Amino acid sequence: MIIDLSFKDLYGKALEVQELFDSVEELTNQIRIETGLRCPPSCRECCRTRGDAIQVTITEFLPLSLKLWNEGRAELFLSTLETVLDDDSCILFESSPELSKEGGCTEYRYRPLLCRMFGFSGVMDKFGKVVPAICRLLKTNCPECVSKLLERISEGSRIPVFSEFSSRIQGVDPYMGTRTYSINVALRRALEYVGMRVDYTTKGFDRTA
Repeated sequence: MIIDLSFKDLYGKALEVQELFDSVEELTNQIRIETGLRCPPSCRECCRTRGDAIQVTITEFLPLSLKLWNEGRAELFLSTLETVLDDDSCILFESSPELSKEGGCTEYRYRPLLCRMFGFSGVMDKFGKVVPAICRLLKTNCPECVSKLLERISEGSRIPVFSEFSSRIQGVDPYMGTRTYSINVALRRALEYVGMRVDYTTKGFDRTA
């Protein structure tokens, strides 16, 4: 039995994940345009959540892990991750708007599903109906925007549903895309996995005899 250790499959999976992320962005951007619903300026409340409350899969961090290894920054991140506990804040969190103007994430484009969809997504109720799960701060700061969103949904507009996109993540890699970990652990495991593949490739194990 020959095991494919080339990077072709890994880059393919990372591309699939990033395309899923882009689909979520397209839907949430449409919500913002149609309703005006958006996070308050410089708000970072969801990012301040304990790390063990943010459960994500290893698969979701494949794009970022490849990027960090390609840039030569992965080992620094791994060193940092060795010093944090499961319930510590995500190491990608930046509390200062001056240092990170686009949300509270230093790797905003590569943030996982839960971080993208919190406050702007829906869940399926027991009748199969999509129910919006809106952040309490959004409800407080812009109730008219929430009303517009509910109106749009009743008219047939689509919002991202977390269970739908998480199922698609599982489809990318049924092993790494199924089990969730606290966000720091998921990032560490993704970096270690990609690092192992880098090591195998540099030693020639990706080549046929």
